[in-house]
Amino acid sequence: MLRGISFVARLIGKAAFRVVAATFLAFFVLENSIAGGLRGILIAPGSDPDSPRNRAIIERFHLDGNVVQRYIRWLGDALQGDFGRSTRGDVPVTEVLLHRLPISLELMLVGTLLALLIGIPAGLAAAVWADRKRGTVLSAGLGILQSIPLYISPVFLIWIFALELQWLPAAGWVRISDSFWGNLEGLILPVTALALSEVALVARTIRADVYRVLSEDFIAAARSKGLSRRYILLRHAFRPGSLGMLNVLGMNVGNLLSGALLIEIIFGIGGLGRELFESSINRDLPVLLGLVTYGVLVYGAVNAVVDVAMYGADPRTRRR
Repeated sequence: MLRGISFVARLIGKAAFRVVAATFLAFFVLENSIAGGLRGILIAPGSDPDSPRNRAIIERFHLDGNVVQRYIRWLGDALQGDFGRSTRGDVPVTEVLLHRLPISLELMLVGTLLALLIGIPAGLAAAVWADRKRGTVLSAGLGILQSIPLYISPVFLIWIFALELQWLPAAGWVRISDSFWGNLEGLILPVTALALSEVALVARTIRADVYRVLSEDFIAAARSKGLSRRYILLRHAFRPGSLGMLNVLGMNVGNLLSGALLIEIIFGIGGLGRELFESSINRDLPVLLGLVTYGVLVYGAVNAVVDVAMYGADPRTRRR
C-alpha cells in the first residue's frame, strides 16, 4: 500500500515538474522570439504607453512586469483555468482550445488504437515467423513502412481514395455530435494516415521483444508441458514482450502529437493543428502557450498511464 502511494506521489511530482519547466521555457522562448515580446505585438511602437487604450491593454494582458513575474502570474491564473486571452478577437484562450480540443483528441486516440490493433498482431506474427520466409517479408515490409515520411501517406491516401476512387472526402470534418456517419467518413483517411506512422514502430518493437522472450527457458518448459503455441505466445510471451512497446509508446508521444497536428493541417481539419498554424502566423502568443501546455499535459498523462501499466505488468518495477 505504501509503495503504491509513494509511486503515485512520484508520478504527480514528475508531472508537475514537467509542466512547470516546459511552460516556463515556452513562455521565455515565445516572449523573446519577437522584438518586444507580447507587449511589442499589442502596443504600437512609439505610442504612449500611458494612454488610456495602452493602459487597458497592459492591464488586460498583464504586461507590467518582467518575464519571471509575468510567468508566475500566468501560472497562478492557469491553475485556476485561466490561460489568458487571445490577441485575435480578445477571446479567452481556454474557450479557443476547448472548441477544437475534442477533434484533436479523437484523432489521436482513435489513431493510436488503430495502430495498436494492427501493430500488435503484425509484431507477434513477425516474431513467430522470424525464421521463415514470410517472416522476413513481413519484417521488410514493416521496415519500408516505417521509413515513409508522415507527410507522404496522407497525400497517397487522398490521391487513391478521394480523387481516383472518390470513396471518401479529401478534407473537412464533421463533429460526431452533428452526424456519426459523417464523422466516421471524415475520420477514416486522417486516422489511417496517423496510424500508418505508428504501426511499424509498434510491430517491430513487439517483434524484437517477443522473439527474444521465445528463446527463454520458461518458454521451453511451457512447450514441454504440451501447451498450445497460441497459448504460450499470448499468455507467456506477450506480457513480458510488451514492456518494450509500452516504453516506446511513452517516448513517442511527442511524435504522435506533432503527427496529429500535421495530419489536421493536411486534411483541413479544424482541430488544434489549424489553431497552431493560424496562431503562429498571427503571432498569438497566449494561444501558442496554451497549445504548449496542452502538449505537455497530454505527454505527461500518457507517460503516467505507461508508468502505471509498467508498474502492474513488471514485478521488478514494484520491487524497485
